[in-house]
Amino acid sequence: MTNLRNSLITPILRPIHRLSHTVRHYSLATARADGLAGLTVAVVAIPQSMAYAIIAGVPPVYGIYTLIFYALIGSLLSSQPLLALGPINTQSLLVASIVMRLVDPGNEALYVQMVLALALIKGVLQFAMAGARLGNMVRYVSQSVIVGFTAGAGILIAAGQIGGFLGFRVDRGEVTWPGLLGIAQGLSNHLHEINPWAVALGLLALAVVIGSRAISVLMPGPLLAIVITAAIVWTMGWTEADMTLIGAIPAGLPAPSMPSFSLSDVETLFAGALALALLGLIEVYAIGKATAARRGGERISANQELFAQGVVNTAGSFLSCIPGSASFGRTALAEYAGARTAFAGIYNGLFVLVIFLLFAPAARYVPMTAIAAVLFVIAWSLIDWAYIRRLLHSQRADAMVCLGTLVATLIVPLAYAVFIGIFLNIALYLRRASQLHIAEMVRTPGGPFVERPVRDRAGQKKVMFLQVEGDLFFGLADELQDRLTSVANSGARVVILRLKRTHSLDATVLSVLERFVQQMQRKGGHVLLCGLRPELYDRLKAFGLVKLIGEDNVFPAEYGVFTSAKRAMHRAKILVGASLDVDRELTEVEETEEWAYEI
Repeated sequence: MTNLRNSLITPILRPIHRLSHTVRHYSLATARADGLAGLTVAVVAIPQSMAYAIIAGVPPVYGIYTLIFYALIGSLLSSQPLLALGPINTQSLLVASIVMRLVDPGNEALYVQMVLALALIKGVLQFAMAGARLGNMVRYVSQSVIVGFTAGAGILIAAGQIGGFLGFRVDRGEVTWPGLLGIAQGLSNHLHEINPWAVALGLLALAVVIGSRAISVLMPGPLLAIVITAAIVWTMGWTEADMTLIGAIPAGLPAPSMPSFSLSDVETLFAGALALALLGLIEVYAIGKATAARRGGERISANQELFAQGVVNTAGSFLSCIPGSASFGRTALAEYAGARTAFAGIYNGLFVLVIFLLFAPAARYVPMTAIAAVLFVIAWSLIDWAYIRRLLHSQRADAMVCLGTLVATLIVPLAYAVFIGIFLNIALYLRRASQLHIAEMVRTPGGPFVERPVRDRAGQKKVMFLQVEGDLFFGLADELQDRLTSVANSGARVVILRLKRTHSLDATVLSVLERFVQQMQRKGGHVLLCGLRPELYDRLKAFGLVKLIGEDNVFPAEYGVFTSAKRAMHRAKILVGASLDVDRELTEVEETEEWAYEI
């Protein structure tokens, strides 16, 4: 109970301490830098947040609500002060994948309530994970999974905006297949409705976004594209009858309200909310870690980020906010624009609020084709082509995980794709961890010890010195037993096992070692253990192996190089008697292989 209380109190006290320190040292120059960065991010984030709300399947105004609240509150709670929080592409795409399968697409009110309920369940799950200090599990999700999922999300986002770019709207009720198949299914019914004027505006918006980015990363290309195309729509007098438009956006902020859902809705949304929580943690940790590394001397706490996201998602669900997380693009832009403290995020939220209150009525002129053009550019930037190429040329196993996650993202519901990626990642880890490394330690004549594979030399060697490495867990037990049984049957009278480089010996492996010791003892032989770290020695002693082997035959690790090994070899001399030259037994007379390396 004390640990649980500390794990929830610490994330509250840490940002308070950081904020008080920032305020005490805050200067006019820092405020000016943070304000400029906040304004720069705001003009880019507004059209993005509207687009991400559309991806999630809700009206654009919900993206604005999410951006404002996340920026104002989330910035203060994050362990990395420059993280830009709000609606993001992958979260919105996953939200749509989850809710569209559960709610009648024509019932917009119920759809929105399910999205808000999803945000609440996600936030509660993140609170629970923070309380259980599960943030560190993010270390077990590789970059390959993140890149694969993000690339797949980028492809889905781009494909999903083809209809809007061509000037028609695809009814969600027409789609029964997930992923790219569902998108193709929806598009096939409307290709005869292509609007040439919409395509022309879309191409113009695309040119503005790409051209602005080529000129300067600080140019608000998405905002310029939306303003220019909206001005053309207004000038031409086009309405919904002529072109698909965003439509009217209600001015003002929503009143707080509890999302409406039932217990059966919680059961239905739980798996999707868990996928959102895990994906959000992975994204915010990866972005925060990269930002902290660039700034030097800063650290990011995974549990703090879980707590922060739990707060903004839980409270945000009462303020009409959709599930969100950290944005890599907006975070990088804030840093590039000169942001120095968490107040840059607060200024960002305030600027968005002011712009929203002043210009919300004008949003009804924004064409959907311009939003689609903005999302095309965003989707392209999500695909890390360079990383994928490097994997294909250097790490085939990681490349398979990356591409497997990407393919899963394209063909199965996204909630499942997240878990498939994590499963592939764990499978790759277990495959690598299940490779048993046992080498025989031998001396070259007049030289140091080297490692080489254990050879079958039945009856030739009376003393064998073996080094065991890696994570020794139940997955290795069968192979370890086969290898040790072969050693026991080789005729060796003394087997020295050096365990300095082993980790995580579980009960199954300890039982295998116990059977090996008993097998050697039945043959009149001995097993010596050396290089034992204190925690490993305590584990062997508690299991009863030290007593079985004998205290005189167990040698804890010491500071000197090979000190415990030398003591074990001295003990072997005593056990085999003066008639046998142990040093000669451990010296390789034959020419040692070129690959054998010095210890």
